[in-house]
Amino acid sequence: MRQLEIAIPDHNAFYSLYADGNHSWKAYDCQKKATVLLYPPGAAVVLYYTYPTHREACVIRNDDAQGAIMLPGLAKKVSRIFRAQASRVDKLRHAVGYLREHSLHGAFGHDDGFYIRLGFLLEQRGKINYPALRALCENSPLENAHKEQQYRLL
Repeated sequence: MRQLEIAIPDHNAFYSLYADGNHSWKAYDCQKKATVLLYPPGAAVVLYYTYPTHREACVIRNDDAQGAIMLPGLAKKVSRIFRAQASRVDKLRHAVGYLREHSLHGAFGHDDGFYIRLGFLLEQRGKINYPALRALCENSPLENAHKEQQYRLL
């Protein structure tokens, strides 16, 4: 596996892109006229795309799994965990902010199953269900392993 390179184009592109995750390197490439971000192998990343007529967000994993797809701005194929469109893009953005504040592993330290369940949670009608999001965090395998380790230390 190799690092994932994401090129965020300048304002003259057909689309705009915002990448959210724990990147390992960031620089501006004058030849590409884009900001380049590098993500380590296995990293979870949220990509927010804005096109002239719609918005879309994708939660991806930088791995070489079978069925990987190519997305705009990415230098290699990645695994798409789930995608959100329309108002669910905003709900995803709010959920990521909540996870940064309330999850021990942040918004990007969870397994694929966690993000799949998050996608189902965001499909609910209306505003984001924060009690269900809190329960999702508390029942995450990583959170449970951390609690078990804390218990052993006592």
